Amino acid sequence: MIFKKCVVLFAVILLCFLSGCRGPKVEGLVPVRGTVTYQGEPLEGAAISFTPKEFKTGDRLATGKTDAQGRFELQTIGERGILPGEYVVVVIKNEMIPGNAGRSTPGRPPPMEIRSLIPKRYNDPKTSDVIVDVGKDGLRNWHLEIVD
Repeated sequence: MIFKKCVVLFAVILLCFLSGCRGPKVEGLVPVRGTVTYQGEPLEGAAISFTPKEFKTGDRLATGKTDAQGRFELQTIGERGILPGEYVVVVIKNEMIPGNAGRSTPGRPPPMEIRSLIPKRYNDPKTSDVIVDVGKDGLRNWHLEIVD
């Protein structure tokens, strides 16, 4: 009996996935596209998010990832675009490096540490000084130059 319920549940989940089921569509989204550079060069592989400046429970942030040219397009819950409003911009570009060898355990690889490849103030909405007002027409060619 339990096996049959599991099979039915798996089938429902699979059908939902294959049919593109999602939560309710977010209405009123506007496009936000742009580029991010650091030291005059495109910043590839960076995570970018726009977090509502006055964040409240239920608010939605939008996220994207930069390509080789530093270009990105934001999405909100899998939908292209963002709701108009005022946002704090967060950019994260990290690398993993071997950690302190003194903490390693024999037979295991050394612990890894995360190192930010850009100034850390951009990594957190509490310290980022980049504020953007997204209007009803969105932003189509927005640019952020990250500075030290």
